[in-house]
Amino acid sequence: MNEEAKLINIESDYERALVEREAIEAELKKLTEKETQKAHHINTLRNRYKEEKRRSRTHRLIERGAILESILPDAESYSNEQIKHILRVAFSSLPVNLKGAFFHDDTDE
Repeated sequence: MNEEAKLINIESDYERALVEREAIEAELKKLTEKETQKAHHINTLRNRYKEEKRRSRTHRLIERGAILESILPDAESYSNEQIKHILRVAFSSLPVNLKGAFFHDDTDE
């Protein structure tokens, strides 16, 4: 092959390599954007889960406070420390291993 033909062949190979490189870079950009979107979606789901757990806990605490106030006469007049003391006294006679005890649904009075 003469020198001119070699140069043309090298230029052609170089141009093909550039086109292939651009295609690979475009694919990399596309995949990077997709990865970023997936990471954002995961964070959104995590935040939604945390928010739901917080709402559920808040709801439970409000319900239980309402139950306590419905049972304890004049509950608003007691301080938090007094309520805590009343509950400690009420539950101090229970066995220590009562944690997780099962109560039937017929506990309503």
